[in-house]
Amino acid sequence: MFNHKRFSFPAAFSQTYIQKRSAGSWLAGFSYQGGTFKSTDDAPDAMPKTRIHVGYFGIGGGYGYNFVLHRKWLLHLSTMPAVVVGNYNNITYDGEKSKVHGSFPEMIFTERAAVVYNMGANKFAGMSFIVNNLLLGHGHNRADQSKWLARAFFGIRL
Repeated sequence: MFNHKRFSFPAAFSQTYIQKRSAGSWLAGFSYQGGTFKSTDDAPDAMPKTRIHVGYFGIGGGYGYNFVLHRKWLLHLSTMPAVVVGNYNNITYDGEKSKVHGSFPEMIFTERAAVVYNMGANKFAGMSFIVNNLLLGHGHNRADQSKWLARAFFGIRL
């Protein structure tokens, strides 16, 4: 983040800081999404052993803003689109491994939101949300993957 003196990600997501005034910042970063799919040993004998590995590395930038309301409430919104610059996909079919190439541009979008209520100097409660979207291909060969994470929390600062 480029405005680290006024804007705090930890105030919204780990509560290790308390932000007292509204502020925003341009963001730069990278994203990685990956995973493996494979057939199980329970598959019928006629079905060949299959393993698909996907991995995408992206570089991007975005913007985040923390709204502070009445010095007690913090509302955070941010987005960071990233262009995939590394594609690490392969498929193993019946013991034969081959690389799978993607099409440019492939994108990873990371959106974040949080609501934090500070109760006095040492207690807080809130919710945070993170959504990762992976957009691949074009036209009939298009695939979208979304991963959501939501948390509710209550804590005491020592």
